[in-house]
Amino acid sequence: MAVNKLPQGTKLVIKVRTGVNEAGNPVFRQRSYSNIKTEAVDADMHAIGAGLASLQKHPVESIFRTDNGKLVEE
Repeated sequence: MAVNKLPQGTKLVIKVRTGVNEAGNPVFRQRSYSNIKTEAVDADMHAIGAGLASLQKHPVESIFRTDNGKLVEE
């Protein structure tokens, strides 16, 4: 039985370091941007993420792409 993935959506996530806690460990927050076309090229998404990162108040730790899909049997 074959299983296929039907793309449902893509998000661009920017992880920023917002400070440190009482123990001195870094505290992170994520900024998510939804409604990205599932066909978007990784290099383009990274370029957009880097542009958005330059607008952040806090230092950017990393840029993520999150793809969601529905698995269906055929």
